[in-house]
Amino acid sequence: MTDFRYFPLIKTRDAELRCFSNIKEESFDDLLPIYELTKSRKTLKTPDGDIYKRMKKIGEIQKGRPFILDLCTDDKYINPQIEQLLSPYMGFKDWQYFIFDLNHDLNIIPMIHIFEDEGKVAEDVKSFVKIASQRKAYLAVRLPYDLGSEDIFSYVRPIVDSMVEGCKLYVILDAGYIRNEHVNDVADKFIDSCAGLNDMLHYIEDIVIISTSFPSNVAKAGEDDSQGKFDIFEESVYQKVIEEVDVKYGDYASINTEQIEMRGGTFVPRIDIASLDGFAFTYKRYRRNAGGYVKCAQETIKDNANYTPLSTWADEEIELASNDTPTGISPAFWISVRMNYFIETRLRLRSSSK
Repeated sequence: MTDFRYFPLIKTRDAELRCFSNIKEESFDDLLPIYELTKSRKTLKTPDGDIYKRMKKIGEIQKGRPFILDLCTDDKYINPQIEQLLSPYMGFKDWQYFIFDLNHDLNIIPMIHIFEDEGKVAEDVKSFVKIASQRKAYLAVRLPYDLGSEDIFSYVRPIVDSMVEGCKLYVILDAGYIRNEHVNDVADKFIDSCAGLNDMLHYIEDIVIISTSFPSNVAKAGEDDSQGKFDIFEESVYQKVIEEVDVKYGDYASINTEQIEMRGGTFVPRIDIASLDGFAFTYKRYRRNAGGYVKCAQETIKDNANYTPLSTWADEEIELASNDTPTGISPAFWISVRMNYFIETRLRLRSSSK
């Protein structure tokens, strides 16, 4: 198994990339990001957005360090460039060219894109794996968490059989969005799916389980308009699974899967803080005419029962806002702040559980 303890899965939107641009250098020794490539913002020159701007930014963040690269299939964030990379033609020839030629200077662990042909893993998939495993020491595959042991085996076995000797596979099992009532069921399904990998552990570097429980409506989840608390269920799932199976922890870095876009005038300023024990978020939420982000930051700092500065970029931004000099006043900026603090708490949790 690798030394990586945390596998955050993020889309390459501005908020997420801003967060990762401000993660401490030493933290990258312990986390292996999974970037789900999205288009960039539209411009006059690139009306469909441009994935190469996103790749350039990833390169600046990673600085030669390894990362897993996936492709977004969400209609809101995909464009013709991404659609072309998803084409299985000739063993995903365009995806190969993108990784091994256009971005050969980046330390990419490629995602294997699975599709079936007559109920079996397609030959184009196996062709990609054979070629990619000759060029890379590690590959990755992302599968639904609830396939069960038999189906997981049927998908992964053809992959490891196609890999050259010495190449290892990251298996990422993704549960998406979960709630409290799902915790036991989700954990059981993770465990069942992992059982299908038992005969292939020699080829697997890490099994990673991923989910998120960050709500789309924080005030509703916290049952209070101005300040409240709500649970983080992905941590509960992980604790149940790790009792039965040797897996690594991953999540969506406190992002809701719905990816709601906030428009001007429709949001209430809010600062969210993850608890150090890993099981909850607290928030401060004040409308602009009641103090906005400045008031949110001031109330966050006062709440020393729930907020502990961890010497992160997020702490610096909360301090600046509390002094009436916030760097940003958009929801996307404060999503970056939330993620930055959250990621530090995950790293500390995983470090303490080594």
